[in-house]
Amino acid sequence: MNKKYFSFFGILLATTNIKIHSYFSRITSLISTNLPKITKLLLSKALKPVKQYSTNNL
Repeated sequence: MNKKYFSFFGILLATTNIKIHSYFSRITSLISTNLPKITKLLLSKALKPVKQYSTNNL
């Protein structure tokens, strides 16, 4: 009879792999949903010159 046992490190590795994958998928979903909003907000708040001409170009 051939018995296969899981080692402690194998179980630990599988658990950490699942946790890392879970965190990675959360981060990617947050980035994919919020990045367009963030870029739109930054583009709307971009600094624009008050005058169209500059006095430095004399």
